[in-house]
Amino acid sequence: MIFFSLLSTALSSVFYGIIITAVIMVVIYVILKAMGNGIVETPVFYVTGAVLAVLLVIQSSLLIGSLQARDAADAAELYLNQLLEDRIGIVGANDSQKVMDAVTERFPVIGSFIDIADFSGHDISELASSMHATMIDYLTSYAWCRVWWMLGIIAVACVVVVMYGKPERAVATRRSAFSSSRQRVGTDSHQRVSRRHRR
Repeated sequence: MIFFSLLSTALSSVFYGIIITAVIMVVIYVILKAMGNGIVETPVFYVTGAVLAVLLVIQSSLLIGSLQARDAADAAELYLNQLLEDRIGIVGANDSQKVMDAVTERFPVIGSFIDIADFSGHDISELASSMHATMIDYLTSYAWCRVWWMLGIIAVACVVVVMYGKPERAVATRRSAFSSSRQRVGTDSHQRVSRRHRR
């Protein structure tokens, strides 16, 4: 049961991760194409784009997974309130870990990100809200880390493409212009020498 739940979560995360990546790649393509100079037609663009797509799928899938776990944390708080409703006392380290194990068994997606808990010293009546707040804080931080990683990867990829993705046509054009310039300089010099010789 847990395996199929995790498999379903993983597949949905990857699916939405692919969609997010596709949208990002289209936006990047449109922006780079608008810059001109044939950047989107270079080998560097295709190689960098392939690497970027793989990294974005990974990061965006983890992002979606953490958001799903964050949603599950809300349901986990209600579950904990029911589970600990008639209990009183102070929580020990082993007790809080047993409660966490019960949560991850009921909500496997949470266990994919959080599996260790130590809420020793808390009153049992406060355990559900304390665990919920801790899970929300951690998963929110984890999600933002994935966002910053994605932005950083995109920035590096764009810099690489812009700096090293020089179209061969542009290079050939510059070489041709340089050669023509040299030929004109040589011709002018020869004409000046010929005129001087005639005098």
